[in-house]
Amino acid sequence: MSFSLPERIDPRHCIVTKQYAVYTPPMHEMIEQIGEWIDQQRPGGYIYGASRLGKSRCVQWYVANELQERFKAVMPLVVWNRRPDSHSSEAGFWHQLLLASRFEFANPAKPPKKAEGIYLCKQRFIAIANNAQRNYMVLLIDEAQDLTLREWKWLVGLQNELDYEGYLLSVFSVGSHQLNYRHEYMAITGNAHVAARFMAAHARFHGLRSPEEIGYVLNGYDIDSEWPPSSGVPYLAHFAPADYAAGRRLAECAALLWKALMELSPQSARGHFEFPMQHVAKATEAILFQLARGEDWADVTSYESWLRELAKANFPDHMRIISTGS
Repeated sequence: MSFSLPERIDPRHCIVTKQYAVYTPPMHEMIEQIGEWIDQQRPGGYIYGASRLGKSRCVQWYVANELQERFKAVMPLVVWNRRPDSHSSEAGFWHQLLLASRFEFANPAKPPKKAEGIYLCKQRFIAIANNAQRNYMVLLIDEAQDLTLREWKWLVGLQNELDYEGYLLSVFSVGSHQLNYRHEYMAITGNAHVAARFMAAHARFHGLRSPEEIGYVLNGYDIDSEWPPSSGVPYLAHFAPADYAAGRRLAECAALLWKALMELSPQSARGHFEFPMQHVAKATEAILFQLARGEDWADVTSYESWLRELAKANFPDHMRIISTGS
């Protein structure tokens, strides 16, 4: 456990607090797809995938910065994390969008009235576009599988209002597999226009699909990371400085970790191997904690050790659940 780490390990380290993300190839694919949709100024698009693959981490930690780097400009972007309990009134809906846009005059405890909320939200989005010297902006919705049909229709209205004012709004949504079936439901219930606007463009968010992708992720802990920020100290160097100085790297374990992931996958998931980033991260964190306590590198990074840590993280159960639901 992280509570039993030696004193030299800073309890504020992002690995200990779990306030971090490691960039993955599927995250890169997702950002590239969103970038293409922005180039095309699509009215909407959705990205779907099983849980725990890293979609929300990508939205939280990387999308804004990577898009800004891609376009070499300020990105007029609002990110809304749609909570599953947000089945609110229309006034509450506009209030949540205002809060997501970081509108400084929005009172978190007091939603505006419906008409005022619509007006403020439209003006806020126009201001964000103007600040970026564009007539275009993006709303990115995370956990979008819980959006109701009413909320989708309110977004149609917002798009129409902005279009009338000469501004274009793209609505890109990210969610679980359930989102992949939402457009079919809309079509058969007489709301095909909503599905056509927001869901005609779509892409799947994949899990980790090869030993090379596992190696890419582990390299993030080895080299392509640092804490504290701007320190130049990778995660592995902080937890296992002697091993790091000796040239040992977690990326060298990629084949073993891949083998362990395949071994623990239930039969129902063996048609196509795609593994969740969350369980790779949990196993890697456990390995780092063991190394921090001075345990032997060869033992800690062995095949048996990876098997054990993945099992502790309930990896087989998770794979069984998502393979039957996908």
